[in-house]
Amino acid sequence: MIRKRKLHLTLLLCAAVLYVAANGSVIAEDDEQLRQSLAGNASDACVQQGYEIETGRQAEETDSSEAAPDNLAPLYINGVLDSTCPVVNGTAVMSLGRFASLAGLDYDGHAIAGLTPELSEDGDYAVVNGRYFYLPDGLYEQGGELLWPLRVLAGMFGCAVTWDAAGGSINLDVTAVALPESGDTYYNEQDVFWLSRIIYAESGNQSLPGQIGVGNVVLNRVESELFPDSVYEVIFDRTYGVQFSPVENGTIYSTPDEEAVIAAKLALEGADTAGNSLYFVNPSIGAGYWFAANLTYVTTIGDHDFYA
Repeated sequence: MIRKRKLHLTLLLCAAVLYVAANGSVIAEDDEQLRQSLAGNASDACVQQGYEIETGRQAEETDSSEAAPDNLAPLYINGVLDSTCPVVNGTAVMSLGRFASLAGLDYDGHAIAGLTPELSEDGDYAVVNGRYFYLPDGLYEQGGELLWPLRVLAGMFGCAVTWDAAGGSINLDVTAVALPESGDTYYNEQDVFWLSRIIYAESGNQSLPGQIGVGNVVLNRVESELFPDSVYEVIFDRTYGVQFSPVENGTIYSTPDEEAVIAAKLALEGADTAGNSLYFVNPSIGAGYWFAANLTYVTTIGDHDFYA
């Protein structure tokens, strides 16, 4: 399988080479037999690999070094068959250079349209133009070339990626391609202010996924009809009593560290570690039995159990 890499981009980015199918050819639009063969193989392989084009999550880890992708899925650009896209552990991946070419953007070997995505030290998120994008599984390497989750690249540059389960194919819609808005104007200052504070107060000692999960709960409540409609109102909601203990004990006013601010921005960008959870509890210090008896368990991240 293609090996996962978590290294700083400025040290690793090399000149991108357009990805070509194993036989070095591009699929002709009118080659119906090849089209059907690719679609069938892609569909079977994606089912077997737990392919999740919309979430980009890996089905499982592997220990092997560089090798061929799990699968080559037919790739459509704006609905027109173009070529194929490698799929690794259920994630569609692509190099910066190939994505830039498909999206009609300039690429100089490091930057797309003058913007260089930079990896965090641990490689679990990337920053471009002040915007934060989650990379829970890092990047991948094949033949010395770094491959990014396609959904992340699409999210950075305003494209849409969809998976056609019936045809076993991927469609990359580049009709609305655009440079990412600066983080200075994209993020609502008040949302970041309060979301980072509740994340820090509730989970400052947890991993980045655990902190994102707390952010997910707050944002899920904002979207739910059962709760208020803003981050601030959700945090300070007293409809059924104080909802978050930091509001009661005052730690909500503590200044968050950098990681909590980053977790807040990642959550606001759509990073999802807690699914549709509306509640979380540390069962060692909270009424975990009540949550388990009355709510739907979603996941556990670090010290917290999450429920919907």
